Amino acid sequence: MIITISPAGRGRFRSYLGTRLLCTSPTPFLSSARVLLREGVDPSTPLEMTREGSDAVDLRSTVGVAARFTVSENDHEGPVFRAYKAFPADLRSKPQELSPCA
Repeated sequence: MIITISPAGRGRFRSYLGTRLLCTSPTPFLSSARVLLREGVDPSTPLEMTREGSDAVDLRSTVGVAARFTVSENDHEGPVFRAYKAFPADLRSKPQELSPCA
């Protein structure tokens, strides 16, 4: 399964599976994996990410492994993979639907 990303501005990227928009996110590979997992894609399915206009694979994992991570960054360290923790449902505000990212 190959997703393709393109810039959306302000540090965010659109992620497509073929012509279908999966999400818009600052972490499109990881967010797309969570979307696909929620849709029932087998966690062992290989997942690759390319940039629009390029055939080079930038990231490779399985849907299940990629869905377990997010990226955090602060003033003391660069980008670091961390365990993804879903925001508690009871604290979520009503979504303004832009895209179905996790």
